[in-house]
Amino acid sequence: MRKFTSYFRYNIALLALTGLLASSCESYFLDAEPQQSISDGSVIIDAATAETALLGVYDKVQSSNYYGGDGYQAAAYLAGGDNIWVGTLNYYATFITHTYRSDNTLLNNVWSTIFTVVNGANNVIDKVEKLDSKTITDAQRKQISGEAYFLRSLAYFDLARAWGNVPVVLKPTTAPDDFDGVKQSTQEQVYRQVLEDLTKAEGLLGNTVDRNRVTQKTVSAFKARLHLYLGEYENAEEYATKLISDSNYELISWASFINSKNSRESIFELAYSTADRSAHYGAWSSDGYRNQFGPGPALFKLLQDPATGGDRKALIKDMSTPAILNYYVQLLYWRATNDNPTYLFRIAEQYLIRAEARAKKATPDLAGAVADLNAVKTRAKVPVFTSTNKAAIERAIEDERRAEFALEPHRWFDLVRTGRAGAVLGVGNADKWIFPIPFNDLAADKDLVQNKGY
Repeated sequence: MRKFTSYFRYNIALLALTGLLASSCESYFLDAEPQQSISDGSVIIDAATAETALLGVYDKVQSSNYYGGDGYQAAAYLAGGDNIWVGTLNYYATFITHTYRSDNTLLNNVWSTIFTVVNGANNVIDKVEKLDSKTITDAQRKQISGEAYFLRSLAYFDLARAWGNVPVVLKPTTAPDDFDGVKQSTQEQVYRQVLEDLTKAEGLLGNTVDRNRVTQKTVSAFKARLHLYLGEYENAEEYATKLISDSNYELISWASFINSKNSRESIFELAYSTADRSAHYGAWSSDGYRNQFGPGPALFKLLQDPATGGDRKALIKDMSTPAILNYYVQLLYWRATNDNPTYLFRIAEQYLIRAEARAKKATPDLAGAVADLNAVKTRAKVPVFTSTNKAAIERAIEDERRAEFALEPHRWFDLVRTGRAGAVLGVGNADKWIFPIPFNDLAADKDLVQNKGY
């Protein structure tokens, strides 16, 4: 598939989905036992193979290049200004200085992996729709398709906020030239496609609680975030309220959150096991050794300050010595067994989404915004916010998101979407607020146009 990447171009058979189905997919949340090998001729022929294919897409979302620790998330951690690079691979270090180029290895790997998710989801959506009622029930068809629409929407959302203008393809790829002539859509257009997919998923999925698989509740959390990015604040408030009002979710203590899996804080988290390991523990500077990246001094100071960090000081500890200064270790991904979850949506984000939406909507609800902000502050045991000034409230929400998601990949994208990356991080060239299209893909696909400034 020249449309997306040289990886697609030379591995079409793999991306026709058999490679996804051959993945072990042993995460403990994948409750269907996946088959180890399925031939091309038998891909997605019934409910069982459709479920296996879907689990293969989940598995790619969990990969280290995407949400597994040192790929997409790493780019966001380092670009956001609060973390430092201590590894030897220079292409990671360019995210701190915002000097990344189109031949950056990390960007190439991440782009390729996310588009693998897109193509896998496209295969599931396309094939499941064509299965007859003898091989799949209506309930199974809706559930599998709904999850696939959600995973495709997640992939395109992450592509759009990282790269801006990207090509949108909604059918599976079987040959390198399948989608020749397809141009890039604008970021706004991609976000609209994301919303369309989420709305389809919303109508297909049940409203059950599952913190490791996609349901209507997961869709609501994602819609709240997406509407915030789009500046549609009334809608963002509406969807965030659905989760905040749901008794299945609550702001639990930081000690409970850090030490738990699938807690009531979590709306949707990717679960790992000792057989299907996360890269987070090893990728971060971990207790006893320094690996790739770690919390920076400013972030440590922020979280240790009782006025801003409170109980969130438990996220980082100081392991500095006279010989090694500013050696800080994160403790969110603390399990040396590498079965740390990745948090995609949690209830604290919904409070802060609603707070920002209430402050920014056409008729602001500043009291409501402060109440939501203070709910998160109170959980963290930091002093509540009392100003009634709109600008001050908005800045306080930005600051609270920095502390609350200190070790989650929000900061960079928050500063970009609000136009604050220049003022806060000194990235005055707005062209650097989105990443360059990988060079290999530009060379392979005549339809791709490089982002401005690269």
